[in-house]
Amino acid sequence: MSVSVEDLENFIVNAQPELETIKRELSAFNIFNVLGVQYREIRHSNFLGWLFDPNESHQLGDIFLKDLFKLIREVSNSCISSEKLVSLLLEDLSQTIVHRESENNIDILIINETLDILICIENKIHANYSSHQLSKYYQYIEENYQEITNRVYLTLTPFESHNHLDFTDGDKYQNINYNQIIDVIKGNESVINKALPTVKESINQYITMTEKNITFSSKETKLAQEIYSKYKDEINFIINSRSDFKGFKDVLWKYVEDGHLEGYQLSHKLKTTAIVRILPNNEELKSLFRKPEFKSWGKDYFFCLEIFVEKSVVWIKWVFGNIGDIEKENELQVVKTKWYETMKSFDIFKHRDVKLYNSKSTFNYPGVCWVKLFNEDDFINEGISVLDLFKKRFEEVHHEIIQPWQKECLQKLKVLK
Repeated sequence: MSVSVEDLENFIVNAQPELETIKRELSAFNIFNVLGVQYREIRHSNFLGWLFDPNESHQLGDIFLKDLFKLIREVSNSCISSEKLVSLLLEDLSQTIVHRESENNIDILIINETLDILICIENKIHANYSSHQLSKYYQYIEENYQEITNRVYLTLTPFESHNHLDFTDGDKYQNINYNQIIDVIKGNESVINKALPTVKESINQYITMTEKNITFSSKETKLAQEIYSKYKDEINFIINSRSDFKGFKDVLWKYVEDGHLEGYQLSHKLKTTAIVRILPNNEELKSLFRKPEFKSWGKDYFFCLEIFVEKSVVWIKWVFGNIGDIEKENELQVVKTKWYETMKSFDIFKHRDVKLYNSKSTFNYPGVCWVKLFNEDDFINEGISVLDLFKKRFEEVHHEIIQPWQKECLQKLKVLK
């Protein structure tokens, strides 16, 4: 179906309230997203272990643990008998101990020896099980906790999954998913609302983050799905009209190779998918980085500026090469580390546009820092060709960052040569 200007105008006008709602929800503060832990299994395990521990600082006792028992019973009658479930729900669970990644690397291990119950949970969000992982945990518990009669083995995944059955001893496990866990938590809303303000906020933010990033069941996700269902053609047209800079890489390569990037040359004529490697055409500077003994990139220079041409962004990286001479690897690494650490301390890299890497010098390709040249928003706002935008932005970076960097190189790296 073709999309007209009128179709797009109607989409913008009619969907505006819903789009504003989605934008507001996506930009809402959430500490888990701020910390970048929304996909980290260990962080989820830590939080869930904290909830399931009756003695933890949430001060909500065993309400979540008892609901976990109910969930386990729903998943499989063989895990916990009805008589055992009733007994557990009537008991004080304060003697329960919750281990989080601390005993044999099991993600969550819940043990109450007094009440004769053990729960082993292996948490997987995006990664798969290693070949003997489930068997390792199963054998460990079978050998060390024989005195506990009720031993429950669970896999926790974003959605229902039986992938564990493909692995050794995987048939000993039952699967639960994050939708079920969130239902367990939300089922205690009235209790959560009476909790300490920080506890209430933490739990609610965890629910929001998980529904948004793991189960895709948040209200903004559902609203987006409704909008897409109604305006599928218009949205697909917009998506397909996005900028794609990948084709610019060959243009840029030819532009530099033909000498049009004034003051620069290709440092390594290696045609890769997205990278153009250059150095300022300054003989004194190039002599500093000309170290054939390193065999970096299989060429003479052990350092270069890499221009990355990706789908929606073009950026430049200051990077040292690999050490291709395996026999002299340790000896050359000492030299490279000295150069790397010296350059990383340059004053120019305090510039507001420079992003320093937190990594250290390695045998391979340690980056010092990077600078964004432009992205698709810049391209749309400027209204000029990709090549013209590159020339404009690169010229700015050249004067503000690369020229001062060259001066520091000639001042501070000469003593290392």
